[in-house]
Amino acid sequence: MTEPISTSALVTHGLLAIFWALVHALSAHRTGKSKTFIDFISLVVMSSFTGIMFTLIALHLFPTAPYLIYAMSGTGGYLGIEWMSMVVEYFKTKFK
Repeated sequence: MTEPISTSALVTHGLLAIFWALVHALSAHRTGKSKTFIDFISLVVMSSFTGIMFTLIALHLFPTAPYLIYAMSGTGGYLGIEWMSMVVEYFKTKFK
């Protein structure tokens, strides 16, 4: 049986995911993909959500590998929107 995840680990990795979500939203704003403030906020929220989900998955699968957890947190925060759009497109083509 594994030990429960500490609150400090969740906060640290969650903040890392939110940071990379913010970086992704700023990058999208610079390239013109997000034109309004609402687009920017929605990108931050969605990317933060996927980053935190990747963090929770990594904490569950690799509890003793902190650098891998950091990498998954950042990757989930930065590439979360693209990953979700790929999954949606896959299911669209699959169920046509």
